[in-house]
Amino acid sequence: MDTFGIKLLIAVICISLITFSGAVPPAYKRHLDTVYGRAIGVILVMLILEFAGWPVGILAAMTLLILLPSTVSEGFTVLEKKMVSGQSNKWFSERLLGKSREIDGDNILQLPVF
Repeated sequence: MDTFGIKLLIAVICISLITFSGAVPPAYKRHLDTVYGRAIGVILVMLILEFAGWPVGILAAMTLLILLPSTVSEGFTVLEKKMVSGQSNKWFSERLLGKSREIDGDNILQLPVF
């Protein structure tokens, strides 16, 4: 096989892994997330970069990063739950006008606005 065929084969394998990364079993991703798995992945990416060129090497690096399991959680988390009662801590306008709009509930959840 010539050099172009090897580059094409590596690129097709990387694109397939990126496309079907959701089908990779979690056990494989856990093995890849270990120190040895990451070391082998980085060495493999460096070998691909050295022998196949930088476009295919960057594609291989992107494949490795996509296959690594994400440990960062996104979004809001509920830090504390508050009891809300209309009897305590009225707004200034409620005290001034003598009107009370009671809010009774078990908890308040703050969610992100999309």
